[in-house]
Amino acid sequence: MTHILIINQHGENRGDEAAMRAMLASFTEAIPGVTFTLLYQFRDRSLRLKFKEPVDDLPIVLPPTSYLRGGLYTLLKAVGIDARWVLPEMLRRTVAAYDRANLVVSAPGGPYFGDIYVGHEIVHWWYVLLAVLFKKSLFLYAPSAGPFKNRLMNPIRRWLYPKFSVLVSREEISARYIEALLGGRCRVEVTADSAIQSSFRPYSRQDWFAGDRAALRDRLLVAVSLNDYRYPGSHDPQAMKDAYNAAMIEVLNDLAARNHAHLLFLPQLYGRVHNDAPYLEAMGKRLRTDTSWEVVDPSLDSDMQRRLFAMCDLHIASRYHPAIFGHIACVPGICIYYEHKALGFMQQLGLERFAFDIRSLRAAEMLATLSDLLQQRAALIDHLRGRVPTLQERAARTTRLAVQVLSRTAA
Repeated sequence: MTHILIINQHGENRGDEAAMRAMLASFTEAIPGVTFTLLYQFRDRSLRLKFKEPVDDLPIVLPPTSYLRGGLYTLLKAVGIDARWVLPEMLRRTVAAYDRANLVVSAPGGPYFGDIYVGHEIVHWWYVLLAVLFKKSLFLYAPSAGPFKNRLMNPIRRWLYPKFSVLVSREEISARYIEALLGGRCRVEVTADSAIQSSFRPYSRQDWFAGDRAALRDRLLVAVSLNDYRYPGSHDPQAMKDAYNAAMIEVLNDLAARNHAHLLFLPQLYGRVHNDAPYLEAMGKRLRTDTSWEVVDPSLDSDMQRRLFAMCDLHIASRYHPAIFGHIACVPGICIYYEHKALGFMQQLGLERFAFDIRSLRAAEMLATLSDLLQQRAALIDHLRGRVPTLQERAARTTRLAVQVLSRTAA
């Protein structure tokens, strides 16, 4: 029986959840009887993900002393001593998962390897190193990556990236970052984001707008994702935040007024630590009193969120996966990107003209683009219907590449 260990999964985020669900479903279809161990990262330790597939999950948010003991174990393992007795119980279970694994997969998440999240990058590389020490085949399942300007981390990156049997990124920008870092030593396969593999039928407007809300069914329905971005590296992050919030309020008020729209705010972060629903509520209360809006229950899972995006007529995405949720459902929209992964996705669609940098937003420019988008909406839907199947095939190719690695390992 095939067992896959999944490392570097990010928690409390509906986008990463959607990518994980799609990957598990794809592996299960391709490999009958496959089972999984998932190492998950939840700051809110009361949270757990529920899957249809046979998944044994283990946390990686552990006390610092656990990682110190893990470091000691790693040093001993590197010289041939498997001293599991130094590990706490949870890490002993993690090590047992490496023993059992036929393949170790680094999850389809954000650019954990790269300067953007350099503060905790070493932890993600540690789980890769364990796979190397256990002589397990490694597969990079189409995350983003880079940029790579940190001179302290680059030697580690150059050492461990080539340990993957196959390197796969979800867009061209990340692939170029990795190839430049490695000086052409390794080829990077470019597929597409894991979540793109899955499609969802729209949720019923009649059911969502039942009872005294029935009058909302015929309005222009807009799915909205906002981002309380911290603007790392900015000399005045608060001023940047204020400018973003003001621009988005202006855009949403104008869009709702001109088009008799109802705004559906969809939280991407949930739980007691990273929940962004309070921010969305606060932004909604800043809208004009005649603007129609609501915040969706943050407990709704990624599958339900994708059905709600598909129910809408238009979307505004300030986060990466909401742009995927909307566009893959053939719902046109604009993407406000804060990392290169979202721009790369819009380039794959051939719709980068509808992408805006979160660091230099202008409300007037976004409103003009939204006006053009609404005028071209039927043509854009046709464009998406032509592009989406190709992207879905590219995303599914990631699993086929992983299965090829498993086949070579078994041989």
